[in-house]
Amino acid sequence: MAQVDRSFIGEGIINARAYQSQDALIDLGNCDTFNITYQETTTKLPNYRGGGGNRNSRSRVTDVGVSIGMYDLTPENIARATRAKVAEVATAAVTDQPLACAGVVGELIPFDSLPDLSAPVTLKTAADGALEAGTDYLLNPHGIIVLSTGNITSAGIKASYTPRGSSVIEMLAGSPVELEIFISGLNDAQSGEPYSLRVHRLKLGIVAQLPVLGQEYLKLEVPGEALADDRITGTDISKFCKMELAA
Repeated sequence: MAQVDRSFIGEGIINARAYQSQDALIDLGNCDTFNITYQETTTKLPNYRGGGGNRNSRSRVTDVGVSIGMYDLTPENIARATRAKVAEVATAAVTDQPLACAGVVGELIPFDSLPDLSAPVTLKTAADGALEAGTDYLLNPHGIIVLSTGNITSAGIKASYTPRGSSVIEMLAGSPVELEIFISGLNDAQSGEPYSLRVHRLKLGIVAQLPVLGQEYLKLEVPGEALADDRITGTDISKFCKMELAA
């Protein structure tokens, strides 16, 4: 019987939800890698009866590592990768928000939230004097750039504006995340045959770096560890992960 080609090039969608929950499995976005690594330690009993070698050995898996390559920088993905907490910014109009500054030409004065530039923006001095766009300041997507120090001084300014819809990600303010993972995959080497992979309990680590400036598409390389899921019982059933391949 001729050998059948069973080569494999995996692609697909990584879905996740909180471990031990009945939440919806949600797509993590565009991911180029999902790797599982195994490490084991071996204890050996040397053969002391002559002839060398070992009389016995015992191997034990010590780590089941996982790494994910994410290209979609959603607030949730960044939070998972940086142990962050996410809060949504209120979009109600802000009136007379005090902002500190040095009163230097070319100075950036960022607003407390990103402004909605399609809504009115009004600036005043600390003493409620009017400030004129194009003369005293230049409005930009983060706040203003000081054009003149005649009215903008170290006393500060007041800003009235509407924050745009956005999310605040407070990095390192959260805890490690545990997820259940389900990959709905296709084997591109076999004309898109379906396969699936489920990791029952994945504890995410933290990214080694977050390259927020660069010339390439930013990729979150998130490490993690597959932990034993004691909810799973039975003979010949993995507590870590399982893969299903189409016949």
